[in-house]
Amino acid sequence: MRASTRVAADPPAALPACLPAALPACLVSALLACLAPATADAQSLIRDPEPPTEVTLPDPMPGVPPAEQTIGFYVSPTTTNRFAVDPRSIGIDGGKVVRFTLIVTSRSGVRNVSYEAFACDRAEQRLLAIARSDGSWSVLRDSRWRPLNIDDTVNRQMPELYRRFCAGGAAAGTTPKALVARLHSEPGIVNN
Repeated sequence: MRASTRVAADPPAALPACLPAALPACLVSALLACLAPATADAQSLIRDPEPPTEVTLPDPMPGVPPAEQTIGFYVSPTTTNRFAVDPRSIGIDGGKVVRFTLIVTSRSGVRNVSYEAFACDRAEQRLLAIARSDGSWSVLRDSRWRPLNIDDTVNRQMPELYRRFCAGGAAAGTTPKALVARLHSEPGIVNN
């Protein structure tokens, strides 16, 4: 049998003199930090959960439009890209979701074409499909709604389109034709 050896622990160090005075403030801070998330969680339990916003893809998907069939819109003086929407692709689901084909053309002429949607009641955006070079679509099976940053200065095209397509938590018009008219308006002229 082996004998066990015990190692004596060092005696506890003396507490700093300032600790007793700071202890109440630390406890109050810790208590407040614990209560804030609990309050938010409790409030979320009281509210009815909102179901995810549904969006339908057209069948068949719209064709990738030639540049002359799109409507360009102004974004900002700092971008070198050109932005346009295919008016034939605009769809409205349930009065709260607007779907559209967005065309972004770089200074060198490269076109990126995507099929996207806004949930007007939640100020969210969703990328639904990306056009391939042959004109067909790659539908994103795992796309999710994400918050729209209205103050985004890098991807300014999305807040600008949202402002034109959505108003008061709903689509800014009851028909695609009404939304096309808002595309033709000058920036800052659209009334929400």
